[in-house]
Amino acid sequence: MLFQAGEQVLYRGPHVDDSGLSGPPSICDVRPTTVVEDSARFVALFLAAGTPTLMPRPRQPGSPKPWGPGEWDLVPGTWSRWNTLLLHRPGEWRATWVQWSPSWEFLGWYVNVQEPLWRARWGFDFRDLQLDILVGADGSWQWKDQEDFARSTESGLIRDEVAKEAQAAAAAAVAAIEARDEPFDGSWEKWRPPARWPLPGLPNATELASALRWSAEDSLGRY
Repeated sequence: MLFQAGEQVLYRGPHVDDSGLSGPPSICDVRPTTVVEDSARFVALFLAAGTPTLMPRPRQPGSPKPWGPGEWDLVPGTWSRWNTLLLHRPGEWRATWVQWSPSWEFLGWYVNVQEPLWRARWGFDFRDLQLDILVGADGSWQWKDQEDFARSTESGLIRDEVAKEAQAAAAAAVAAIEARDEPFDGSWEKWRPPARWPLPGLPNATELASALRWSAEDSLGRY
């Protein structure tokens, strides 16, 4: 099943604990997005500034990640700081975000290291692996959340083989950044969504309750 350009879908993040200590996955992130492209080439999703979301918040303010069971709540939020294009290639262990301010000033890129996308009946699921790269508009870059990644691997939340995939994906991203390979070549800098696209919203209460219940049966396979 492919989604059509302009279709609104959920970009959903499950909290997965490879050690098994936290039990089955639980939903820790829900972002309504608009499909730009869903093809064999890539999946591109637009996350507009001002979009209502659900996000994790630690019960102990300032506590470092990863947060375990009973240490966080899923709360309403707003994606307010950026217009963001989320780019994913088939089987790739990262998403590259192209970012603009709410007034469409180009800000650069953000590499989110994550497992390859899963298709789901309401959109796409992604597992964040805690390791990120900030990339400025001039191509300069820096690591982000290395300590979160280290704690996640040391605790067993991310098992060794997954951590190795994450590190390899991060290294490949750095090589692409420094070579100015797509999408770090500026090819998406002038992209804009069609003016007719409305701001996505969270689904109604019944549909949202279903989306917040983790079930392996909802998965439609890897992208």
